Amino acid sequence: MNTLHKDRTSTKRRDFLTNGGLGLGSLLLATKANAANDKPGTTTQQTASEHARAESLPPESAKLPRWKPTRTGNFDLSMPLDNHYAFAKVQANLAGANTWLSEFGWILIAPPNKPAYPFLGRVQLGQIFVTAADPAWAPEAGEHDYTMWATFTTVHVDPRSFQPVSKILNPYTGAMIEPPIIKYADRLSYRLGKSIVVPGVDPKFYTQPWDRDGGFSPHHIDAGQTVTYTVLGSSQLEGPQQPRCDIGFWTVAKSELMNPALRSIDTHRSYSVTQKVSEYPWYGVPKGDAAQLLVHTTGLKTGSLARLPSLVRRAVLDRFRGRYA
Repeated sequence: MNTLHKDRTSTKRRDFLTNGGLGLGSLLLATKANAANDKPGTTTQQTASEHARAESLPPESAKLPRWKPTRTGNFDLSMPLDNHYAFAKVQANLAGANTWLSEFGWILIAPPNKPAYPFLGRVQLGQIFVTAADPAWAPEAGEHDYTMWATFTTVHVDPRSFQPVSKILNPYTGAMIEPPIIKYADRLSYRLGKSIVVPGVDPKFYTQPWDRDGGFSPHHIDAGQTVTYTVLGSSQLEGPQQPRCDIGFWTVAKSELMNPALRSIDTHRSYSVTQKVSEYPWYGVPKGDAAQLLVHTTGLKTGSLARLPSLVRRAVLDRFRGRYA
């Protein structure tokens, strides 16, 4: 066994992969309190993060060197160091190039005591690239650490035609609503054996349930021909946002993941979240309402623009080309 593997894994068995993943959709971040019973200046987890994030990446992101590690395959997925590189290959690439993450699916409303039903569609496109971790962005950055940068645009669409909509009926309230176009940027720094770093967010916010004891986490499923990484979202703190749960799956061909000659590979992505409808003010549902949202999307992470689904190109890329390099 590689000496580097021994040295790095003997110090700490807690793998970073259990602490988050890029592009989880409507992640929850701490924002200034807005509820009547909150004290001024305190924080709450009651607001969806894309409403508070910056729309674009800082200029510094373009100045950092792209990450092109030498470790690109033949991974031992039982070892944290190899997992560190394998998951970077799964959700981005090891080529220092741009990656495209497309997702599309339905938004369902689940009223109390009644069946759920879809009433809105959702299409999202993200452009992702990876740089070496800079201490200015990632405290205590080590030699294996990296920062993942992404620009996302989310468009709401008719659930049947998947054409963009500016207004649509919310059948739960009986009122017309105006679904927003959501633009935001992400910066996540991945540190081997430590939590990820997200600007202004307590690292505990991304701690996974199975990670609380500091043990090794079962974060991937080896199905033989494929490998699937599972990442729970940032909803693991107690608070008024509960009940809330989101989870993402990243599935790749195992042969491609292990092939050291392939620095960039296609990944199938699926994402689900259930949360209170009232977390999003634009739905027109008051705080305290028991109705839930269920969002489920599927999509593709790829290094080729030509492989993006046509509906994603039509709904997002063609309309917002200036947001993408």
